[in-house]
Parts: sequence; C-alpha cells; structure tokens
Amino acid sequence: MAVEAVVSVVLQKLTEMLKGQSLTQNKFIIYEVQEIMKSLNSMRDLMISTKEINPQAGEYLNVVYNVEDTIEKFTVIVVRQRKVFGFLTNHIFFFNNLNSCQKIHQKIKKITTQLMQLKAHKPYEKIHIEEIPTEEEKDEETAVANHKSIKGCSSTSETQETNTGSYMEELTFSYSCNEEEMQIVGIKDRFQKTSSFSYKEEELGIFGLKEDVEILVKHLTTNSEHFVSIVGQGGIGKTTLARTIYKNRNIKCHFQFRAWVSVLEEYTTKEIVLSLLKAMDNITDKATNVDDEKAMKLKLSDYLKNKRYLIILDGASACNIWKDIKETFPDVKNGSKVVFTSTQTMKTTQVDIVSHKMMPLSEDDTLKMFKKKVGKEESGHLISETSKKAILQSCNGLPLNIVLLAGLFSMKDPNSWSRVFSCMKNSINILSLCYNDLTDHLKVCLLYSVLFPKEFDIPVRRLLRLWLAEGFVKQNSTNVIPEDIAQTYFEELVNRNMIQISKLRSDNSPRRCRVLGVLHDYLLPKAQETNLFYTYRNLISYEEVGSLNVRRMVEYESPKSETRNQFGIEMSKKTQLKNSSFNPSHLRSYMSFNHQKTDYRQAKRIGSFLGNIINDGIGLLRVLDLEGVYKPILPENLGNLCNLRYLGLRSTYLDSLPPSVGDLTHLETLDVKHTCIDELPGSIWRLKNLQHLNLNETCLDMQPHSSSRLLTLWGLFLDKKIAIKNGLDKLHDLRELGITFRLKSNQDDLMDWIAKLTALQSLRLRSKDNLGRASKLVFRSMSNLGQLSHLNLLGNLEKLPDQNQFPPTLKVLTLSISLLKHDPMQTLGQLSCLTVLRLLGESYVGKEMVCRKGGFSKLRLLRMWKLKELENWFVEEGSMESLKHLDIRCCDRLSNIPTTLLQQRKLEKLVLTGMPHRFTTEVERLKSDHTSITVNHWKFPPLPVSS
Repeated sequence: MAVEAVVSVVLQKLTEMLKGQSLTQNKFIIYEVQEIMKSLNSMRDLMISTKEINPQAGEYLNVVYNVEDTIEKFTVIVVRQRKVFGFLTNHIFFFNNLNSCQKIHQKIKKITTQLMQLKAHKPYEKIHIEEIPTEEEKDEETAVANHKSIKGCSSTSETQETNTGSYMEELTFSYSCNEEEMQIVGIKDRFQKTSSFSYKEEELGIFGLKEDVEILVKHLTTNSEHFVSIVGQGGIGKTTLARTIYKNRNIKCHFQFRAWVSVLEEYTTKEIVLSLLKAMDNITDKATNVDDEKAMKLKLSDYLKNKRYLIILDGASACNIWKDIKETFPDVKNGSKVVFTSTQTMKTTQVDIVSHKMMPLSEDDTLKMFKKKVGKEESGHLISETSKKAILQSCNGLPLNIVLLAGLFSMKDPNSWSRVFSCMKNSINILSLCYNDLTDHLKVCLLYSVLFPKEFDIPVRRLLRLWLAEGFVKQNSTNVIPEDIAQTYFEELVNRNMIQISKLRSDNSPRRCRVLGVLHDYLLPKAQETNLFYTYRNLISYEEVGSLNVRRMVEYESPKSETRNQFGIEMSKKTQLKNSSFNPSHLRSYMSFNHQKTDYRQAKRIGSFLGNIINDGIGLLRVLDLEGVYKPILPENLGNLCNLRYLGLRSTYLDSLPPSVGDLTHLETLDVKHTCIDELPGSIWRLKNLQHLNLNETCLDMQPHSSSRLLTLWGLFLDKKIAIKNGLDKLHDLRELGITFRLKSNQDDLMDWIAKLTALQSLRLRSKDNLGRASKLVFRSMSNLGQLSHLNLLGNLEKLPDQNQFPPTLKVLTLSISLLKHDPMQTLGQLSCLTVLRLLGESYVGKEMVCRKGGFSKLRLLRMWKLKELENWFVEEGSMESLKHLDIRCCDRLSNIPTTLLQQRKLEKLVLTGMPHRFTTEVERLKSDHTSITVNHWKFPPLPVSS
C-alpha cells in the first residue's frame, strides 16, 4: 500500500535527521535522541509487520506526519538557536531542548503502544490514535487540529482498485528507437548503462509490426488521402508504430518537413499550432502574437503550403477539433499527410479519414517479445507451460503489458521466477503487480514523480536532486555519495519500464524522462491518499486549498481567461491566505509550473505566499522549485527558511538574489542557470551542505577560510580578483565544473587545481578577453583524470595536446575557436573512448583534414561547424566505421564529403546547413540509400573576431 511506503520512508528520514550534529551536542539530549530513534525504529518495524491497518491507514499516516512535524520543528528551532547563540546554545536552551526531547519521546512511545493495540485488533475494528502535542505546539496545533486529508481521496482509491482494468484500455506505450527530430515528444534509445527495450527496425518482424509498417509507409508515400488514423486499444503499440514510421528512411526522404505532437485530452487546436511553431523555431519571431490563434494558424499554413509535410498528432481523437484541424492543415494535393493515433475509429463529416486498425500480437510473438525484453533468453527454459499461459492471459497480446511484465522479471533471479508466476494468479492487473513489487523508497520516488504534469518531460538532473532534497534517498553507507544512490533508484525504475527516457544527450545518457500516461493516472490517487502533494491551478484561489494539512503544493498553469476572471477576486482577497484555515507551517515543498511569460501578478503572488510561510514563524519548507516561472519576487528574509534544501530558479530571468540566501543553512542545491544574476554574495560559501551550484557566468569570490562539499560548480565567472590558491582549490570533490575566465597570464594555478580533481566527470573551460571574445587557453595534461568523460574547450590553443594528455575515458569532446593550424584528426582519432566530436566555429583553420585507417573506432556523432578554411577532407577505409550522425554547417569552402564515409553502412543521418547548392547536390547524389539527409538553408551571424 502507498501509505505503508510513505510511512516507512518518513520514519527512515527522521531517524537520519536525528543523527544530525545539531541534535547531538549534549550527552543528556543525546540520550533522549537515542531513545526517540529506538521508538521510531520500533514504530517502523511494527508498521512493516502490521498488514491489516488499511481501514485506519489515513489516521495512522496523520499520526506519523504529526511526529515528523514535531521532530522537524524541533530541529529547525535548534538550528536557529545555534545560528544566533553559537556554542552558548547548549547552556541557554538546555532545559527547554531536553524537555522537548522528552515530550517527543513520550509521544512516540504512546503512539507505538497504540499501534501495538491496533495490531492486536481485528482488521476492520476502529481504533482511535491519540495525538499528544508538546507544550510548545499546543497553541500552534489548536489552529490546525481539524485538518483532514484531501477530500474524496479514499473513495478515489477504492474506485481505483475496483476499476484497474480501465487503465489498460487507455494506455499507450512506445518502445521505439532513437529519433532526434521529435521536437515535442518521443521515446529515445535507452542509455548505455541500462538494459534497453528499444528495438531496431530490422527487429520489427519479431513482434508483428513489420507488415503494419510496410502498409503504412506505402500508403503515406503513394496514396492521396490527406488524413490517416492508426486505431487500436490502449497498449497495443499505436505510438510505437507511428514513431517507427516517423523515422523510416523512405518517409524521411519523401517528406520535406516532419513534426510530432503529443496531444493530451485537454489540448486545444491553439496549443497544437503553438507546439508546431515551436518545432519550427518560429515562435521566436516577435511579430507573432501567441495569444492570436488566427495569426498563428496563418503563419503555420504559410510555412507548410509549399512543402510536402507529415504531421503526427499522437492521441488527437477529440471530435471537436476536427473542423479547426482541417482549416489548419488544408489539403493542397501535394502528398502531405496528417496522421493521428486513437483508441477508437473516428467518424466525422468534417474530414475524410482512412483508418489503419492494429491487432494484438499473436501468442508466439507475445512469448518471443517477453523473452527478448527480459534480457535473459538463456533462461527461457525456466518458463513452464503453466507460466506461459499466465503470461499470455495477463498480457492479452498488448506490448505495454509485455514490456512492464518483462521489466519486473528482469530484476529477478531466474530461479525465483516460479514464485512470481504464482503471484500473478492473484493479481491480474499488471500495473498493480509491478508497483507492489517496488521497495518503499522506490515507491515514494515514483509517486513523487507524478507531481509533474502528465506528459511532462522531466529533467533527470532536476528529478534526482528533488528526491535527495525531500529525504527520499536512503543512505546505507557513509562511503557512498547520495547522488549515486539516487542514480541507482532512477536506473531501476527505468529498467522496470516505469519511467521512460524521453530525450537523450549526444552521448546517449538520459536528459529527460517521463512517467507513462496511464501509470500517471494509476499513481496519482495513491499519491493523494498519502497526502504526498496537493495540486491546484492558481495561487489566487486559496479557497481551493481549504483546511488541508498540505505538505507539498504544486501549481499548474491555468488558462489566461481563468486568470483574468479571478483577477478581481485577487484584489478583494489580499488577506485571504491569512484568514484561510490553510496552515503553511506544515508545507515541505512548493513547485510551480505556471510558466506564462509577463504574468507579473504570478510573481507578486509567489512573493506574498513565501512571505506568509516565513512570517508563520517555523518554516519547514525543504523545496522551492520555481524553474521557468517569470521573475518571481523573493522576500528579503528568504534566509529564514533555514530548512530549505533545494532552491530552483533556473530560467526565471531574475537579476538578483536576497543577501540572506547565505543563511540557508541546509541548502543542497542552488540553481540560477539561465538567469540574469551575475553576482552572488560571498556568504554562499558558509553553506556547508551545498552540493550543486549552477550559475550563469556569475562572479563568486571564495573566502580564504571557507570550505565546501560541492559536487557541481557550473557557470562560474573567474578573473584575477578571485583567488584560486587558498580559495577555489579547497574544492576537491567536484564532479561537474564549468568556468568562464578572464586570465591573461595566470592560468597555471587554475590548471594545477583542475589536474587534482580526480572525481571530475564533466569539464567546460571558456577563455575570454575583456570584450567577450575567445582568448588564449592553456591546456595541461589531464591524463590522471580517470573519471572525466565530457570536455568542452573554448579558446585559442597553441597546439592540440598529445593523445596521452587527454583523459583516458573521454567520450565527448567539443572544441570552439581553438584556431588550430595543424590537422587535429590524427591525434583525436586515437582517443579510444571518443563517441562524440564537435569541431565548432574556427576550431581548425587549416585547409585539409585526413582521418587515418583504424581511427575513431567508437565515434557515433561528428559535428563540423564554421570551419571556414577547410577545403579537402579525406577518410581512409577503416576509419569512422561506427559513425551514425554527421552534421556539417557553414563550411563554405569544403569541396566534398569523402565517398568512403558516405557509403558507410552505419551512417544513418546527414545534416547539411548553410552549405553551397553544388555541395548538397553532389552529396545527395553520392550518399547511400539507407542514409537520410536534411538540408537547411539558415543564415547565421558571424562569430566574434578572436583577439
């Protein structure tokens, strides 16, 4: 049950919190804290052994939350005392703190006793669990004594259990292969560290899709019908089929423009058009008013009218949009197609639609797919005939069911499969079976993931840091960094196919992810029944919150019309929050997905909201995530939120932070990337727990006596005023480092420091002069940086380093404005792990490049941009044999792409941008049929002149 998982994680979090240094400074208090920890552990063990608490689960959970509030408020008070009184705290507040510890201990002991009684009673006998407030909390808790769980959640949960089959009818799932052109939505190949359920095109026949692909590709490239639908029940693979067609070589060659839009139920035609404009990069045109639907449609039509296009609308089955769709995508009789996926055959007089109906997989294909996705085909003999029948009965030929079930079995020892098969007899619902198999910590992390909007592409970086900030990651050993544990959680959920990768980086590592749509529907009621978070549409309407004991608030974007309608309400209810029974003192997290630009009222509302939390006296807020919110107003006393772990302000366009940010004692993540903040207070270095600092070329002077546990320092601006010796060189544990520096003569100290960062995984160095132009960059050997896989260098290099001076594990290398005069390819070709090479603007200024035989054995992606002097390029047989993607941009004098490369059997994609017509024509003539080509004629401004 979700309640049990949340309780277990909360109690584990509190146990770890009580080990904190701020609570163990006095031996008498240490004794009481140890007694509390014993009681908490007993409580957790009792919870695990008590399986019949479901009827009292809500009440039980409220009690545990009450314990969490009590302990966390106590620790916050102690932290504030230490901030003000320092070492005198133990003496001044000794009796108060000892008394508080004793009362907390008494409360937990009483609750544990009551739980013992609960365990002894019959499953459906009502037991009242009494809450005993401490003296310090009596007045405070009186105001919130009547708080209840979210209205209707329990009934929603009951309905959920009895109607689980309905989810399967709505579910869509994709196990398609990597496709970078999917601007709006798409599944990518699994990243290299985990097993993959993606399949290559040649494998389609194994799972019964080959015939579907052939039929649809032929239809789309030869027939005249403008609208085509792919129809089938949920989980049958409609999205998979559509994406396979989308990336088909014949389709790429036939259509001049392709775009993909994932359509949610509440989507309007305007949002579909806006998504397509974004895919075309035309939304940046300031002349287009995004509020003017007619103007956007006209702009889209103008762009498409002279092109043969393919638009795929995944999930566009609402009848009320078809009139607008017909107007937006007029049939100009040039072979253009609009394809949509739907669970039902659409019957409309608005447009003529040709339907392609998908059928479930055969029993033979079902079993073959299951064995393939489990990844342990050699253990197939362990599947008995009875078990095969269970698989076929549970999966019903639906690829979704097969993939989820295979994900579960892939995590099990094959010798234990028989026990899992026996469990399947008692659970015909695959989603329930897979969810219940998760550990408590994985359950809570997965539940937390659904606070993001449905179909939202979640940055992996953001998700993992939020798990850490919320205290959901269990640290089993002091030798293991919590970030690594969070990464293992993520990888297991991906391997189980409960989280899917939606976007990859160039090196195939995951950039963004999402929770499957129907899994989101399945998990949301479970998250609500545990009061894990509360979602709403606008901060104006506090009456929505009511009297909830809200722990995490998530704001979704509301339609502008709704905001305008409520504007008067906002003006007349300025004190609404204060008068509301909503109690902000319990709030742990606030996240906003209201990304409406120029919504200044939203910025003011956030400022007022935070002010009320701070003025409440005891701020328990751990997460403040405003990523993408336009210029939120932060209160000057933000530093009073001393329990804050995560402050996410990326892409907010803020230009400053309150100086009190240096008082956020427990802060772990501060992200101000893509803002206008160019300076931070030096007090940042007082934050001993800070681990991730993402800046925006920001000045930050590290004081001589400061220290830090930083793992990420990205976007720092460094000049001669900022000390490296006895300053930055105190940072030893960095994994990610990105620095822009202006150092004319003294780069030696910087390079000496970097050479000692043996844990470094990603490094970006940019050398600029006073005018922002690339300047001299000194390179020192990095051969001892055994973890470094990503290296990005911008600046003038005297010469390319020798092969043995590069990191031995380098996978991704980017060079910009290096002004190399000698051919770098012979050296770079010897880097045995290199998979991505980007030679960007003026990185090489010679006229000829030669790639020798045997070189670049693992290279998959090569970008050559603005190599203005390059004329001839030679690739010997046996070089670049793994290359899949070649991207050439604005290399005006380049005469050719070597035929040996164009004929490579693995070369899948070729992108030419801003290249002469004669060049593109010749390449199109010489390339192999299996290689797709995209030709762009964009114009780019000239690069800054180097100093």
